[in-house]
Amino acid sequence: MINLATLLFFTANGIAIVAIPPYLRDLGVRSESVIGAIVSTAFFVSIIMRPISGVLGDRIGYTTLMRAGAASAVAAQAMYLVGDPFWVQVGRLFHGLAIATFLPMSVAASVAEGPKAMAARSLAVGVGNVLGPLLGSALYDIGGARLSFITALGLHVSNFALVRGGDKAHGAGEPGTGIERRVFLFMALLSLYGAAYMSISTFIPVKLRDNNLPIAYWGLFSSSAALVSLLPRAFLLKKGLVTPTTAGAATAVAALGMAAATFADGPLLFVAAGAIYGLGQGAVVVTYQILALAGSKRAGISSSVYTMGWDVGSIIGPVLGGWLVENFGLAALHYTPLLLAANVAVLFLYARRK
Repeated sequence: MINLATLLFFTANGIAIVAIPPYLRDLGVRSESVIGAIVSTAFFVSIIMRPISGVLGDRIGYTTLMRAGAASAVAAQAMYLVGDPFWVQVGRLFHGLAIATFLPMSVAASVAEGPKAMAARSLAVGVGNVLGPLLGSALYDIGGARLSFITALGLHVSNFALVRGGDKAHGAGEPGTGIERRVFLFMALLSLYGAAYMSISTFIPVKLRDNNLPIAYWGLFSSSAALVSLLPRAFLLKKGLVTPTTAGAATAVAALGMAAATFADGPLLFVAAGAIYGLGQGAVVVTYQILALAGSKRAGISSSVYTMGWDVGSIIGPVLGGWLVENFGLAALHYTPLLLAANVAVLFLYARRK
């Protein structure tokens, strides 16, 4: 149930997130900084709520919080459908609440089962990331953002019904146990990774729309990346390659794929850039998450703290990317993957220490 619910959530999320930046342009928002700020709204909410959801999840159960997240996601899609930038921002508030409750608790449920369950959940995320952007970009080109949001709404409603049927087991946390220091290290690394990726993923669809190119090009990148990412997600743990060295190498490959995407201007180049990125990204997800969380005594709060890193990056990335694009043009996106050089250096130092 957890893996199927995770698959549905990421598929619906991918459909919606591809549509939001060009949708805001359709609604008359001309400033890239404003687009970035609206996209980031969800993550301001999420970063505040994740620790609360982690504590609650350890006390009242992970599936209970997942249900609340599915309900919040339904509300978010309804707000997007109103068709006004203000209500899109209100929708981002609900979306942030959904992210803060559903995602870390699905991670915590797998942490409680061990590394194999974490790898299986990661594979479900990967499949959702294949389907979501591909469907989202195609739906946008066929029927506009409203069709994308209606489809995502239907998936989230289905997910709410599915999670309601889940077990009522409480979290497996040990209330007297603190959070391991490695969780904070990998939260910081995830923050930089998220900042680099979100700056690119927010403004490449805007670039495509401004140049009268299909938004589906970004869907090709995202789906190609997600498809290739299934390989490291499926085999790294089995081959004993979940190490800091692998994480550092994977980060470098992901940065190369991001950089290639900023230069792409046709479908084949977007597919190629996505394949490079996906090879690195799939390994990043598996290695960062297992190195940070495997064996954590308080799975709920540890998962929430670790995944807060994505919120930090998702706040910094669109805002920084919007400022750079507005002041220096879209060429500034070529340089944002260089943020990940810091991650590579830290991970190789961490590997030597280990």
